[in-house]
Amino acid sequence: MPLLLAVPLAILLALSLLLVLLPLSLWQRWRLAGSRRRARTWALALAWWSSLGSSLLFLLFVLVAGHFWPSAWAYVALAYPAGLLLGLLGHALTRFEPTPQGLYYRSSRFLALGLVLLVAVRIGAGLVQGVHSGFGAGWPDSSWLSHAGLLAMGALLLGYATAQSLGLYRRVRRFERHRGYDRSPG
Repeated sequence: MPLLLAVPLAILLALSLLLVLLPLSLWQRWRLAGSRRRARTWALALAWWSSLGSSLLFLLFVLVAGHFWPSAWAYVALAYPAGLLLGLLGHALTRFEPTPQGLYYRSSRFLALGLVLLVAVRIGAGLVQGVHSGFGAGWPDSSWLSHAGLLAMGALLLGYATAQSLGLYRRVRRFERHRGYDRSPG
């Protein structure tokens, strides 16, 4: 009998720990966004391929979800390209520092703050809608709080990650390719 009580207690403890650590992880993400980081080719290639694979899995999920939630495809079809454009803007705002040890970069803190706030709003909206659904209220069909709206927020973030990681990867590859050449004038 005590083992049967331990399982729900462990689940409740894990969820409580997750809720306590979530704001800390968002704060850490914003704090690290403006820090100086070394651009490593293998890590950026892994980030790009991971975001590309995640995008494909996300699109497969949206394909299935489009049958159950109205306008999921329309929301995602607008949000993913907007995320790609936001990733291009993020790459343009990234500051690069070439050194003899390698290429270092700093992302835009303001853009990172906006993305962290978007993640916080998405998580909060999902929790609110989950509570409303638990009390018998239905999910809205056509607003930013609908399933399709929450998918669109995810598509925006995924598009940003894909474009930013590809831009960083291409930049570090170009840096490494031209590293040994003397580019000083004259």
